[in-house]
Amino acid sequence: MKRLSSEDTVGGAAAVPEPRAAVPLPAKPAPDPIRRPRLPAALVLLRPRQWVKNIFVLIVPLAVDPVALWHNMALALATTATFTAASAAVYVLNDWLDREKDRLHPVKRHRPLASGRVGPRGALLLGAGCLAVLAAGGALLPPGVQAAVAGYAVLNLAYCLALKHYPLVDVSAVAAGFVLRAVAGCLAVAAPFNPALILCVYFTCLLMSLGKRRYELSHLREQADAQRPALTGYSVPLLDQLVAVLLAATLVSYEMFVLSGPHPQAAVLAVVTVPFVVFALCRYAYLLAAHRGGGEPGRDVLTDVPLIVNAVLWLACLAVGRLL
Repeated sequence: MKRLSSEDTVGGAAAVPEPRAAVPLPAKPAPDPIRRPRLPAALVLLRPRQWVKNIFVLIVPLAVDPVALWHNMALALATTATFTAASAAVYVLNDWLDREKDRLHPVKRHRPLASGRVGPRGALLLGAGCLAVLAAGGALLPPGVQAAVAGYAVLNLAYCLALKHYPLVDVSAVAAGFVLRAVAGCLAVAAPFNPALILCVYFTCLLMSLGKRRYELSHLREQADAQRPALTGYSVPLLDQLVAVLLAATLVSYEMFVLSGPHPQAAVLAVVTVPFVVFALCRYAYLLAAHRGGGEPGRDVLTDVPLIVNAVLWLACLAVGRLL
């Protein structure tokens, strides 16, 4: 221990060393500004990125009977447009009802209604316009398609008002909406109804809905209950188990669909196309677990290059197989 000299003491008392000057901490970088969408706020409220979901109106008839789809393409496109108007009206209603909760969400608070860029009255007028387009387009469709569209509208109204608050009921309602799209597409082009394919659509959409719940539960944490009450009934281990079950159910139902075809190449078609389905399911599970995807299933599918290439090859093989 160093001894204090006379120079280090004042009046016999040890001199207190002067405190060192505090080293300034590096300033934290300013957060990146929120990127505002380039589209008008009213159009953003309609969620054009989600309109891709209505492609199920075209995909299912393409998988069942591509010739019927080609011959009745006008009706198929009209059905797709009608479902687009219906889904846009549902998005407006959902955001109008949840605008207070969305303000607590780190991402949803930037939506037009939650951020105040579109007022509540303007949103209601926009929703009424979507309903007018829905009524006009639906009047041109066959009765069976009209019934499917009406069922979709009623189901989603019930979802916005009550069903979305109950665990498993919420995702089942979302998946049922995709089934109604697929059924309407087949009815519009007079394609044969294949129960196995409808089950495959249901399981696939249920799988993606549960993946979205898993993403929200993992990322929202303490805000999960306030943002989506149904998340209180879920847990990450439970969702992982349900995802594993649905991965297997989707694959089995697709295999049943391919083998149920009347053409003699059914077995060959199953062998050729099943690897594409297996890859798609495994890739989605990989994105869900390793890359923490699932928050926006539509965006995950449309932005992942391997999934896009795989889907194009699958549809090409399936369509060629159906035509042979």
